[in-house]
Amino acid sequence: MNAKTLAYEIVRSKRRKTAAIKVEPGQVRVLVPHWVDDGWVKNWVNEKRAWIERQQQALNKHAEAFEVSIYPGALLPFLDRKLILSWDAGTRNGVVLEGDCLRVTLSRRGSRPDVERVTELVKAWYQQRAESYLAERLGHWQQVTGLQPAGLTVKSFRRRWGSCDSRGRISLNWRLIMAPSDQVDYVIVHELAHLKHFDHSRRFWALVATFVVDYIPLRQGLQCRYPLLYF
Repeated sequence: MNAKTLAYEIVRSKRRKTAAIKVEPGQVRVLVPHWVDDGWVKNWVNEKRAWIERQQQALNKHAEAFEVSIYPGALLPFLDRKLILSWDAGTRNGVVLEGDCLRVTLSRRGSRPDVERVTELVKAWYQQRAESYLAERLGHWQQVTGLQPAGLTVKSFRRRWGSCDSRGRISLNWRLIMAPSDQVDYVIVHELAHLKHFDHSRRFWALVATFVVDYIPLRQGLQCRYPLLYF
């Protein structure tokens, strides 16, 4: 493959009626109806090349701005705050939030590299906080919207912030705890709206806008924070 060729993956579906290009970290996916031939896809990708390259450049910028790194003094996102990370050795593993400082204690008995152990402990701390916070916010928006899900599961998605299945059960990504609180609320309202409209039709977006008027910039803000999904 020469330098002028864009690498992409063709994804065909019998249910899809239109074509779309998804520019994602490290890959480009072309989603098309099952009957579309490779030649048409190749020509279409060539036509969209400039747009694809702009999207890739934007992704690279977002990666630099929102990628989470673990080192002493790192600033970690936590809802509407930034936490300063520090760690030290002690008798047992632990994580404590003191003001804006997230202090990690590493057991002296550990043998793995400190960064690996700290990362594991920080993720566990985030997940614990996410479970309680997301449940509280879901309860709030249930009352506001009058929409009642069958249940909530906090998961570790890699490509999405949340989902709502056909049984009416909502799943939310624990990494939402690293996004601003208004973006978290948008995701929750988004998934609750699927209880009434199991699609992304105009009626669905109108329902979302009923409760989150400025959902468009919030959605765009979350798209910029995609590096959080890889933490």
